Formats: sequence, C-alpha cells, structure tokens
Amino acid sequence: MAARTGQSPSALSNAAKGRQLPPLDVALSYAEACHGDRTEWERRWRAAKAEQDTAPAPAPGRRWPIVVGVGTATLALVAAAAVLASRLAHEPPPSGGPDHSPRFFADDDAFNQRHPRPHLSSDSAQMAADLLALGRVELYTGKAAPPIHRATASTPTYEVTPRKHIGPWGPNPFEGVGVPWDASWKAPSPDRQWTVVLTPDGRSVECWRTEVRDGRPSCEWGAVSDTRGSSVSLKGQATGSGLSRLAGVITRADWKAGRIDHALSFGTPDNNGRYVFPAVGSDGQEQGRWREGQFIWLDRAYNIDADTSLRPYERMVAKSLQEYGAFNVKNAGRFSFTSEYGSKPPGTNGDGYASLTHIKFAQYLRVGTIAPAS
Repeated sequence: MAARTGQSPSALSNAAKGRQLPPLDVALSYAEACHGDRTEWERRWRAAKAEQDTAPAPAPGRRWPIVVGVGTATLALVAAAAVLASRLAHEPPPSGGPDHSPRFFADDDAFNQRHPRPHLSSDSAQMAADLLALGRVELYTGKAAPPIHRATASTPTYEVTPRKHIGPWGPNPFEGVGVPWDASWKAPSPDRQWTVVLTPDGRSVECWRTEVRDGRPSCEWGAVSDTRGSSVSLKGQATGSGLSRLAGVITRADWKAGRIDHALSFGTPDNNGRYVFPAVGSDGQEQGRWREGQFIWLDRAYNIDADTSLRPYERMVAKSLQEYGAFNVKNAGRFSFTSEYGSKPPGTNGDGYASLTHIKFAQYLRVGTIAPAS
C-alpha cells in the first residue's frame, strides 16, 4: 500500500490505528487507494478537523472521546485498510505501459526528477512578475486539451509525409515510422493543433494539424519521441524547446491517482531565442528575460495543505510545482499548464479551462535553472 500511495508505512499504520485524525494527505491517499472519492473524503476530513478543534480537552485518562469525535474519518480508514489489505493480497501489481502509468519517459529524465537545489535567477522576482502579468493562470483540460491516443498492435498503421516537410521545416520526421490511426478516433478540430499517438513499442508520434481523409491521417508537421527514454524528441520538433509534446502533460492517470508525480510544462510569449537545459533549442524571438528550458517552482515555505482556498485540482498542481517544478518549453500566449484531452480534474466539470487563481503564485513562485545530472 505504501508503494501505491507514496506514503510511508508508518504514516499509513498510524492512520489505521484510529487514535487521532491523520494528516490530510495521508487520509486522501488512503481513501483513493480504497477507490474512494477524493473530494468527498477531503470534505469529511475537514469536518472532522473542525469538530476536533472545537471539542473540549479530555480529562486525564479519558482519550476515547477524542477518537469518537473524529471517528467519521479515522474509523472509516481502519475499515478501508482491512478491505484494501484483502484486495491487494489477491490483486496482481498494476500493469505498466503508457496507458497505465502517470509518467512518460525514463525515471532519470528531467521531468521525472526532483530538483532540490535549483539555481535561483538573480532577477527571479521580476521574471515571475512578468509571467503573471499575462493574466490569470489556467489549466487546459477536458475538450481544450490535446488528445493522446494509445494504439495497439492491431491498430492500422499508415505512411505519413508531413505537408510542410520541405524547405525550412526540414526532413520528414515520420520517415520509417508508421503512424497508427484507428477509425474510431475523431480528427481534432482545427483549433486543437496537436494530436499525440502512443505506439505499442513506446514511441510518441506527435502530429501538428492532423487531417483524416478516407480514414487516412496526415500531419502538417510533427515529431517522434521515445517515451522509454529522454523527453527530447528523436526527430522533428513538437515544441520550440525540442522537447516532446508529452513532456509535463497531466494525464487522466495523474488525476485518478490524486497526485502528479512529475514536473509540468508551460510557455511564455517572452522567450528571447536562447535556451538552457533540458531544452535543446528555442523558437523565441523576443528581447525579454525568459529562455526556453527555464525552471519554475513554488517555494517550500508555502504550506499547501493549510491553504483552505485551494480546490482539489489546484492543490495537486501546487504540490507538483513544489516537489518537481515546471519547465518553459514553448512560446505561448499565456501562462498555463496542460492536461490530457477528456480528463476531468477533481473539483472541475472538465469541459475546458480551469482557473488556478487560488494558488499563491505572486508570493511563492521562483524562477531559475537546473543543471544536467552529473
């Protein structure tokens, strides 16, 4: 259970004993491991916490009333622990692969590593202010997000020549790589510029402005990446930074797990044409301070669990930014993060753009760089 939730065995054991209200993150991990609704259990936890905070202090030797007072949360966790223990004893480990793992790319990729000692830029405060001056921070989700299709061995595969593979666009990135396309997949609308197809062998075929005619797909341009290796694209270019379009995307599996266990990605219109690790290029043409590949994070002084204004999905995003940070991968009209098409972050209706305005970016956002692993 510890492996599934990311919580320590001692924290889970203490929560199951029912002697006191467990920390919120432990309680929510427990609830989700038992297939409970995260939003509902957060509501129950906060109700129990309020009851505990207003309860009179117990007389010496009479601790049981406290347990009764917070029993809604703790006793349910005890019962859930017994159910889960029985279930896990008969369940196989979760299967791997792009369709089941919240992560893309190798464990040592920059997006899957914590960076506890980033280099803080000397003008971090001004850079953060410039980023936030773009307007409200949003999360692309639901129908506003890019589709990610997962092909199987039986999915028809087509030879595709991008419609703009000549001249300054460079050679065909799909040469020698079949592009899978299932007839049941809907062609994206013109305003959704990118479509990603994950192949059975772990490659990511990233198609810009997909068109489907007579059941055959075509792309205006694109890239091919390897989800088993680095987030840097093998061929072509899907972002100005040269990183895969999948780098930093929040998947349906992330939302279901209640935890984003990787870094995020974002864009800014202020990129100046230079780049830093992990970017390998830049399409920026401005004169601002920002470089593609630049790293942002939320300062550890931010007590996210104590911030009661955060909605469930905002809390998940904030924790990811505090633990893993985010990388600037492209030019963009606004400061935003992206989740998978059709995903429904907890606490939203999942139909478009979700605001992140409750996260205290103005106070805790930091800007810097990271160095490649030695």
